[in-house]
Amino acid sequence: MKRTNKMLALVMSGALIAGPVAYTTMPAFAETAPAAATQRNDAVAKTTANSANKQLLTTVDDAFTAMREVRAARLALFDGNTDMAGKMTNDAITKMKAAEGAEAKWGVPSKSGKQGVTYVPFDSSIALGEDFTVTPDNAKAVGKANDQMAKGDAKGAAETLKANDINVSISAALVPAKLSLTHLQDAANLIKKGNYYEANLALKGVEDGVVIDQWGLNDLPQQAGSATSTHSTTATPKTNG
Repeated sequence: MKRTNKMLALVMSGALIAGPVAYTTMPAFAETAPAAATQRNDAVAKTTANSANKQLLTTVDDAFTAMREVRAARLALFDGNTDMAGKMTNDAITKMKAAEGAEAKWGVPSKSGKQGVTYVPFDSSIALGEDFTVTPDNAKAVGKANDQMAKGDAKGAAETLKANDINVSISAALVPAKLSLTHLQDAANLIKKGNYYEANLALKGVEDGVVIDQWGLNDLPQQAGSATSTHSTTATPKTNG
């Protein structure tokens, strides 16, 4: 299946704005209702880089979907909809197994996570320095970069910004698929037994395993699948939207 890389072009007032991936974990089951994931910027435009030579970092759709199902399962438990929570948890297991199968091609080590563990990227964004502002000197470069992002050329946009001395980095949300599966299987068994509070804690363990890493344009982690044909990818590459 063809690889597709989804990047988030963070746009405000016509400019690319700083903002690493925002992945908000849910509060404790016994305290408050789960919170929705939030973006730290006001506007988000989604674009796609389809060409291998334009690619920055490939994210895996199955991992993204699994994390969405985990969130939905926790919300269902909070609402007392235990049958739905069980279904969502089983769906998350299926997707996370597929994501684990994609580790060999798309997995990367994490700088902030556990050493010796392979992580799967499931969301990514181009980030600029938090103090970045549009000036007459950089407005043209920012406009060109936005046009490139709109055409799906994420790497070209990043290189345009860098060439004009605008600091660029790539942020990504990563999940350890293998470790997450253990938590998910525990959660499924606990839901079957009616141990819903404990099941929520097991699901929370999946979310707690998520890390956010950031790299410079020239030191992105190597993904084995980037150097080989991608038509036999086990998991589905991420396609938000």
